[in-house]
Amino acid sequence: MSGSEDRAARPGRPGATIPQLLKRRRAALTAQERRAASYLGQHYPASGLGPMARFARSAGVSPQTVLRFLAKLDMSSWEDFQNRLRTELAGQHASPLGRWTASRAALAGETDWLTAFGARIARNVVETFAHLSPAEFETAARAIADPRRKVMVIGGRFTQQLARLLARHLQILRGSVEEIGSLSSTWPDRLIDVGRQTVIVAYDIRRYSRDVIGFCRLAAEQRAMVIAITDDAAAPITRHAAIGMVGWMDSDATWDSIAALLAVTEALTARVTELSGAKTAERLARLESLRERLLKDGEALS
Repeated sequence: MSGSEDRAARPGRPGATIPQLLKRRRAALTAQERRAASYLGQHYPASGLGPMARFARSAGVSPQTVLRFLAKLDMSSWEDFQNRLRTELAGQHASPLGRWTASRAALAGETDWLTAFGARIARNVVETFAHLSPAEFETAARAIADPRRKVMVIGGRFTQQLARLLARHLQILRGSVEEIGSLSSTWPDRLIDVGRQTVIVAYDIRRYSRDVIGFCRLAAEQRAMVIAITDDAAAPITRHAAIGMVGWMDSDATWDSIAALLAVTEALTARVTELSGAKTAERLARLESLRERLLKDGEALS
């Protein structure tokens, strides 16, 4: 569970952030409404903070279209939309202290605290997998499994443990895997050889890490494929990612839950293992042989 990379509960939970609503409701929008949705998505959140007339003009639609578009997002007016947007942005900077105060109220009425907490974590996992794109997940897994590519894995203050877990598994499954450590002064040494054949798997959640975002920006500029595993479709890291996978993290408690991100990590590991096929079995056999030899050598020296 994260502390420094925490966040406040998304407005209207169980619901979604505005970027998630845009994705879910897109099929129900008219062509003009989709123009408004695209403009909002491309310029989120700044485009929603000014007057509605300016938003409509910039999006190339009428104010009436904007209001119809907002209604399909379950918002009754531009004021309602802006209040929702401000609440969402404020949540990005919520501190553990603020979360603690809110969580006491949220969980105060629970007669079975442990069961209720577990149910919320289970819901996060279910919702995360329900909203992942199977096609994007498969593309990410195939890129990671491709032996011609080098894989680099990086995480933030609390997500580095997930990055390390993925890297350890991938190092068993395939070669050319590197975990980028937390000492950012050494990162240029890693970036110098990043290129088109490099896959970057980056974890970043609120409060977002400028160092991780900067690493991914530079990697993307060098034409690496960046796969972002984050907590929001509008997270800063997604601007530099070819693929973004979002995990639900609400726990109604002081600390966010990274259980859903762990589940996504395990799913990637499992799929990469399947895609590697016979090569995995051969590699695992060689690995066991090396372990046995090391064990025998150690016994001989003792």
